[in-house]
Amino acid sequence: MSLLGNLAAWSAYAIFRSPFARRSKWIHDKTMKLFRVGAQRGSVKALSTYGFLLHFRGADAASKEQGALYIQAAAERGDAKSQYQMGKLYESGYPPVIFKLADKAYEHYKAAAEQGHPVAIQRMVDIYTKGELGREVDVEKAQQWEARLG
Repeated sequence: MSLLGNLAAWSAYAIFRSPFARRSKWIHDKTMKLFRVGAQRGSVKALSTYGFLLHFRGADAASKEQGALYIQAAAERGDAKSQYQMGKLYESGYPPVIFKLADKAYEHYKAAAEQGHPVAIQRMVDIYTKGELGREVDVEKAQQWEARLG
C-alpha cells in the first residue's frame, strides 16, 4: 500500500465524517474520488468504506456490483467489517457478482468473529443455535461463541 493511498483514505474519511460533506454535492463527489484513489492504491480502510458506500448506498446496479468487489477485496485483506459484510452477501447472494454460497458465508462470518467483530460473533451464535448455513445445531459451540461477547 502506498503513502498516497493512506493519505487519500485518511483525507476522504475526515471529510466524509465532517458536516460539510452532507451539504455539498461537490464535496461529496470529491470525497468519493479520494476514497476511490485510496482503494485503488490498496488502503484497506478505503476499500471497505468505499465498497460499503457503493454497494449499500449506490444509485445503480453497476455501483452496487463494484461496491461488492471492493468489499470483497477488503475482506481478503483481513478487514473484519468487510468479512462480516461478505458473509451477508454470500448468505443472501448478489448475482452476478456474489452468488449464494452457505460455506463461503460461514467462512467470512467466522473470520470476522475470530477478530472480535461483535455482530459476526452473534451471527456465529445464531448459526450454531439454529443450525443454519449447513451447520448442525451445536449448543456447546454456540456457548463458546456467546462467551466471546462477554
